[in-house]
Amino acid sequence: MENFELKNLGVQEMNKTEMTNVNGGLLGISIDLKPLLAQVSQTLNETFAFIGAQLNLIVKALQNL
Repeated sequence: MENFELKNLGVQEMNKTEMTNVNGGLLGISIDLKPLLAQVSQTLNETFAFIGAQLNLIVKALQNL
């Protein structure tokens, strides 16, 4: 069996400085999803609160008929 070197397989080496600067993640991009998830959660909570309030108004209006 042949002894393959990594450089022949297209693998590039990184030095110590390059390794400490890599954040990881998709294509070397690090994304913090916490703010996005917090905003989505807040939006959903406000939407359901609005829908609940509107349904409450409709039910009260129908009861008064």
